Amino acid sequence: MNTIPYYWQSLDWPSLMRDYPPPPHYERSHGQLSADAMHALQQQRFLARVEEAWKVPFYQRRWHAAGLMPGDIRRLEDITLIPSFTSDDLKDAIADGPPFGTHHPFGREALAHHPVRIQTSGGSTGLPRVTLFNATAIEVQGIQSARALYAQGARPGDVIQITYTLGLPNAGWCAHDGIHKWLGASPLATGSGAVTSSERQLEYALAWGTDSWYARGDYLARLAQVAHETGFDLSRLRTRRLHSFLGTDESGLIRKQLEEAWGAPVFDNYGSHEIGHVAFDCEARDGKHLSEDTVYIEFSDVDTGAPLAWGERGNLVATSLHRGVPPIIRYNLRDCMRGIARARCACGLETLKLSTFLGRSDDMVKLRGTNVYPLACQSAIVQDPRTSGDYLCVAHYRGEGLARREAMTVRIERRSPEIDAKALEDDMRDALHRTLGVKVEVEIVEKGSLARLTGLDTQNKAKRLLDLRRTS
Repeated sequence: MNTIPYYWQSLDWPSLMRDYPPPPHYERSHGQLSADAMHALQQQRFLARVEEAWKVPFYQRRWHAAGLMPGDIRRLEDITLIPSFTSDDLKDAIADGPPFGTHHPFGREALAHHPVRIQTSGGSTGLPRVTLFNATAIEVQGIQSARALYAQGARPGDVIQITYTLGLPNAGWCAHDGIHKWLGASPLATGSGAVTSSERQLEYALAWGTDSWYARGDYLARLAQVAHETGFDLSRLRTRRLHSFLGTDESGLIRKQLEEAWGAPVFDNYGSHEIGHVAFDCEARDGKHLSEDTVYIEFSDVDTGAPLAWGERGNLVATSLHRGVPPIIRYNLRDCMRGIARARCACGLETLKLSTFLGRSDDMVKLRGTNVYPLACQSAIVQDPRTSGDYLCVAHYRGEGLARREAMTVRIERRSPEIDAKALEDDMRDALHRTLGVKVEVEIVEKGSLARLTGLDTQNKAKRLLDLRRTS
């Protein structure tokens, strides 16, 4: 008779809560550790993850190639001896050891013994990048989300509307697990606009008393736009807070506009497919708290990969301190941010913090020596009331032979045909020049014409770059 690996038996639940305390215990324990105590905890967990990674082919090959041997990594500071990797390396690992890749500790044949969830990221071309989540990964990422929402004011009994689809991508599950299992609140998983239309999203929120929303900033803006177009009064909702992922909003303009439209505070967050929900605004909204007991963060130079000091702008390099399925050690996420020094926050937490999101280096377009990030266009565009807020950056080449150079055209939707396209084009060209530090081309298009390419209504994440350089 075959035995079933019951999920509920796969964890020591009291130990999990002690090791990774959910709210409100986190605020009284790991969220107030001194720098020295946190370093000791991180080192202990890091060394345990390194020991696990030595048994995984992906790391064995990469680390041997870098001249490392088991036992060489003896303390947290030795992490810089380990080579980093990117999502491109994970794609190669999957191709080398299908279907799940050589970076996982087991393959398809072992699933009968491990209650895992299969999630994916990417997949704009070919199959999406697959990642297995075991019980520890699932529950800790839920705890991460619960910590964030609690710090932002969410409490047991709240109805929290999730506009991420509970499908192959991990973002919606991360929120759902945190809200349902670790916060005592009720998730209302309406999904993206492809699952539940924007009009119905608002109707459900009114009918069932949504207290707060868990959504991307651009989709919250889209909902506000739909409300305006259909005559739906957002003040009829009982919205008390917006838990969001704002993207690039260094000026705070997007946050301000959303708060004015919704009449509720906006809280920014940061996370990724493999490492979960790791940084979050608290009610003080003075930088995003880092869940340091679950992840160790470094920064590297966008161009050279050289390590950067904490506080310098660069690519975020993450090491998961809880994941063994799969180990995630020195993963260059190519998300540009900077660190903020540890200090006692007004909310009572004492952690390192992260800045606002500053763009993705793999979406970067190099124009006349300047690194340009498509998401950096967002603030200037949404600031102009003549635009719908939707835009798409098209990267392409201009010229031939030695004269060939990278170029970028920003397609911007005007709010209505009555708006002077030429005047808007000129103004947007000047505004983007000031924002980006380099001139780009601008093309004004009609409202709604970009939806097929950006996926603003139908996807969890709007696409802001159409890269024609790969086909040139």
